Amino acid sequence: MEHGDHDVVSHDVNLEGIVTRLNRVRARTRARLANSELTRAFLDTALALADEAFRSRSVFVSEDVSPALGYLSRARIVARTLGDYPGLVPTEAKFRDRWAGQQDFLADFVSYALSVRQIRFERALAECSRELRDSGEDFSRALHRFAYEATTVMLDVPAHRLQLFAIAAASADPSASASIARLYASLSDIWFRECVGLAEWFGVELRAGLSLEEFSIIVQSAMEGMGLRMIAGLDEPLVDHERKTSLIGTLMLALVVAPPDAER
Repeated sequence: MEHGDHDVVSHDVNLEGIVTRLNRVRARTRARLANSELTRAFLDTALALADEAFRSRSVFVSEDVSPALGYLSRARIVARTLGDYPGLVPTEAKFRDRWAGQQDFLADFVSYALSVRQIRFERALAECSRELRDSGEDFSRALHRFAYEATTVMLDVPAHRLQLFAIAAASADPSASASIARLYASLSDIWFRECVGLAEWFGVELRAGLSLEEFSIIVQSAMEGMGLRMIAGLDEPLVDHERKTSLIGTLMLALVVAPPDAER
């Protein structure tokens, strides 16, 4: 299962409520521009550039915008978009026509990037759940596989770093704060829904005194803590890619009571 596609929301998700800082007064005009091919191309290009920079540990430096996102200059985005989407004829004038200032663009970019993160997570977990229902794997193995897929998507290092930067900026930027709140609400809903589905499928019960909501919060919190350890580069057995297991799977198994017949 691949987790690196940048065009995951390019054509099937309405960006009207995600891209909101466009230089237009009328709501209808803003909505139409938000969903235009060139607007999506600029945002996808910025996402690809940020992904590459985070993977290569490039240092972000800028006098005009926050250091974390200074790498995403207007000139760099337009040049890359021209190379990747020449048919859309991207120019700096068209970029400026959409976003009056770079901070406006960065606010929309963070909102867009976090929405991509949420959609990747939702699709990956839904696909994994379908596969597990058809695989015939035993309960323990299935839960480990589910936790592994969730962990690898949730803790994709570049995306996780961007999320941490957005959290850090949220106290000073209401739009970043709103984007973070939407992300966490969406991730919690997705995780809760998929966990309920698997629990019903395998006939799993939680340990006494533990609700599904508490289970979800505990696992997600542990997963984020693991993400920080991964970013720190600690040499720890957090994820086993060969066996497709993780310590999150171990935690989940410790919090549930396996059904009497743990195979389907």
